[in-house]
Amino acid sequence: NEKYLAEIVMRYDGSYMFDDAWGFFPGVSLGWRIVDEAFWSDNISFFDDFKIRGSWGQTGNDRIYYDGQLQDYKYLTLYGFVNNRSYVFSVSEDNKLLYEQAIPNPDVTWEVANQFNIGFNTAFLNHRMTFEADYFHNLRTNILWRRNASVPGSTGLSLPPENIGEVLNQGFEFVVGYNGSSGDVRWNVSFNGSYAHNEILFWDETPGIPEYQQSTGQPMGAALYYEADGIFETQADVDAYPHWAGAQPGDVRFKDVNDDGVIDGLDRVRQEKSGLPFFTAGLNAGLTWKGLDFSLLFQGVSGAVAYISPESGEIGNYYNDYAVNRWTPDNPSSTYPRAWNRDNEYWRSQGNTFWLHNTDYIRLKNIELGYSLPNKAVNAIGVEAMRVYVNGLNLFTVSPEKLIDPELTSGQAYPLQRIINFGLTLNF
Repeated sequence: NEKYLAEIVMRYDGSYMFDDAWGFFPGVSLGWRIVDEAFWSDNISFFDDFKIRGSWGQTGNDRIYYDGQLQDYKYLTLYGFVNNRSYVFSVSEDNKLLYEQAIPNPDVTWEVANQFNIGFNTAFLNHRMTFEADYFHNLRTNILWRRNASVPGSTGLSLPPENIGEVLNQGFEFVVGYNGSSGDVRWNVSFNGSYAHNEILFWDETPGIPEYQQSTGQPMGAALYYEADGIFETQADVDAYPHWAGAQPGDVRFKDVNDDGVIDGLDRVRQEKSGLPFFTAGLNAGLTWKGLDFSLLFQGVSGAVAYISPESGEIGNYYNDYAVNRWTPDNPSSTYPRAWNRDNEYWRSQGNTFWLHNTDYIRLKNIELGYSLPNKAVNAIGVEAMRVYVNGLNLFTVSPEKLIDPELTSGQAYPLQRIINFGLTLNF
C-alpha cells in the first residue's frame, strides 16, 4: 500500500587509474509513510501527510588530484612517469638541472564519499502548509594527500601521496511553505534554509607546528593569515611593538601571536571561516488577485569571508574610501594604511586579516508586479493575452560590508547592478 519504501543500489565501478581497478559502492534508501498507519490516522488528525525517510550510500571518485594535477598512479614507477610528473624539475642559480625522484605508490585507490541522510516530509491544514527537513552527514575518506615526512636515509626522496585524508561535511536543510486563498485572492510563501559545516578530520599536519596553525578541525579552504592589529600611527608606535623589518608609520601592524617579540611565520593563525558560507537562506512569496500578480525573492548567506586586496599605484586605482581615509602625517589616526604601490609593502605581499571582508548579506534579489488585461479588452485589439509588468533586480542589500558587493569574491570584479525593467507581453 506504498507505506514502506525501499531502494537498493549496488555499483561496481572500474577505472584504469588504479592497479586494483574495481570498487564496490552500495547504497540503500528507506521510507515510511507513517501517516497511513492506523495507530497514527486514528489518533492524530492534524497531519495530512507524514513520511520519514533515510538513506546511506557510497560513491567513488577516480578523478584524484594532488598538487593541482590529475595523477595516474597505475603507471608510476621510480624511473617511469605519471603525466610527466615522475620527476619534479627545477633549475638552480647556475642553471644546473635539479630533480626530485618520486616513489611509486601502487596502492592508490578510489576516494570514497560516505553519505548519510535522514529527514521527513509533512503536510497539514488540508495540505495548505508543508514542511520538509533533512540532516546530512557526508564523510569523504581516502582523499589523496602526502604525509609530511621524507624517506629515511634518502636524499631528495619524499613519500608518495596516499589515500589518507578525511573530511566531514554535515548540517541540515529545511523548507516550509504555505499556500492560501480567500475569494479571488491567492497567495503563497516559502522559506528555505541550509546550514553546512565542513571539517578536516585528518590531513597529516606538518610535525611541530602550533595548534593554532593546524588545518585539522578547521574548514576546507580556511587559510593562514597574520592577524592585523591596527595601523602604526607614529614612529614611537613602531619602536614600541614587534614589527616586520622596515615597518614605518602608516603600515599595518601584525599581532605577535606567540609573544616571542618577533613577527614571523609562527604568528600566522588558521582562520575559522573560508569563502563558503555556513548558512544560506531564501524567502519566496507570491500573490494574485484577478488580473494582478506580485512576487518577490529574498536571499541571504552568513559565515563566509572574502580576501579582497584592490589594485593600487602603477597597476590601478584602489577604493575611494581607502584614499580619503588613508594614513598621512597629518591624519595619523586612520582606519586605512598609507598609500602603497602594487604589492611592494609587507602588509600587501604577506596574507593578513586586514584584507578579509565579512560577506554576510540579505538581498532583495527580485521583485515583480504585473497586470494581465481582461480577455474582452485584449480580444478587441486582436490579441489573445496582454500583460504589463515592472520588476527590479538587486534593489537593496543589507550587509556589514560596504566596500564591495558581498556576492563577489574579487576586488576587481564589476559589482552586480541594480536593474529596473518595464515590460509588455503579447500572445497572438
